[in-house]
Amino acid sequence: MPQKPVNCWELLEKGLLKEDKMLKRILLSAIVIAIIFSVGAIGPVNAEETVEITFMHRWPDEPDATFYDEVIEIFMEQNPHVKVNVLSYANEPFKERIKIILGTGQAPDVFFSWPGEFTNRFIREGHVMDITDYMEGEWKDSLVESALDTLKVDGRYYGAPMRLDGKVFVYHTEIFDDLGLEAPQTFDEFLEVLETIDQAGITPIAYGNQGPWAASHYMGQLNALAVPFDIYENDLNPETGDFTHPGYFQAFDKYYQLTPYFNDNANALRHDETRANFMMGNTAMMYMQIVEIPIMEREMSTEFLDDLDMFRMPAIDGAEGDQTALLGYPKAFLVNSGTEHPEEAVELLKFISGQQVGEKMAAELGYVNAYRDVVDQDDVSKLMYAATQLVLDTTMMVNWFDSALHEEIWDVVGADLQRLTDGSITPEEAAENLIDVATTVRGYFE
Repeated sequence: MPQKPVNCWELLEKGLLKEDKMLKRILLSAIVIAIIFSVGAIGPVNAEETVEITFMHRWPDEPDATFYDEVIEIFMEQNPHVKVNVLSYANEPFKERIKIILGTGQAPDVFFSWPGEFTNRFIREGHVMDITDYMEGEWKDSLVESALDTLKVDGRYYGAPMRLDGKVFVYHTEIFDDLGLEAPQTFDEFLEVLETIDQAGITPIAYGNQGPWAASHYMGQLNALAVPFDIYENDLNPETGDFTHPGYFQAFDKYYQLTPYFNDNANALRHDETRANFMMGNTAMMYMQIVEIPIMEREMSTEFLDDLDMFRMPAIDGAEGDQTALLGYPKAFLVNSGTEHPEEAVELLKFISGQQVGEKMAAELGYVNAYRDVVDQDDVSKLMYAATQLVLDTTMMVNWFDSALHEEIWDVVGADLQRLTDGSITPEEAAENLIDVATTVRGYFE
């Protein structure tokens, strides 16, 4: 018959071990050791639990998709207690999805955004985390100030800049040289250059405006040249903007003056389609973002790239805006104010805006992020380096017009810019429609 196991606790309670001090010590030691080993089997009591967060960006295509996957893998290796789930959507689907899911349980912890009104409305709605306290000190000092300031609202920081960007005319130097042309310095000179190219039987400007964001880039730059910045900044605020300054008509008119020099059927063509046409040498120039330069570099020969140069939108004589202003805001990432893991989300934001990712981005994609002095002249192409220096040396950067405007105002302006492109409305009508819709939207805040 099996013997009943000895219960040490019962013996202690009954005092049966009182007389045997040695046995008592042995049993107490055994109990302590058993407790230690049982805890060890469970694991350290202070071990970090796995934290799971979601990262959402807008580059589902290669090589960017793999780049961000690798960035996240590196982050998780350096932070083994954090698991990051990656989501990505193309440009337009991303815009629609992020508007829907912010403020819900499906919202990502860290997500891409465009600085300006696109981001500001999320801030007003309370969906973006104020990271000012995290940003102060070394992190803030490591970033390009002009880029970081695009994410500052009422003196507080709501995100970190990623890629630096700007808008320039990239042109074939061989065409210019053959026609005896130089990069224009004023808008009037620009029109003369375009006319000379056109008369030579060459399409002057490659232009795809199927998505009217392309026209918004022209208008954003022309507005900055034609309207004093304090007025322009006030008008971009949907609560106060009236767009009555005559510079807005001037900007619409200057855009209209360029339309005869665009390729045919501009509103029917995508931007990337006309970029391909430019790369084939069928057009003299194209107004493009700096981040498009590495795309061309991946697809074209060194001989082709050596033929390219650039100039900024020429100054408008007599206009009231800042003639040194350059269109172009950085891309950015924000933290969802509803995240359950703010420390880990901010740490991810800090990592992707930092030096390690900046160096990897320059080496693999050819882009430059907002980390100070992350690349030198040998790290990127000659054209990319010159374009980036243009951004860094510019004291007045202005936002993309579509990203800066209230959504309802942009809906009207975007449609009018397409109609202005095909000549179905006049600059006067476009300027009047802008004033009318701004008045409507301003009423929402009264």
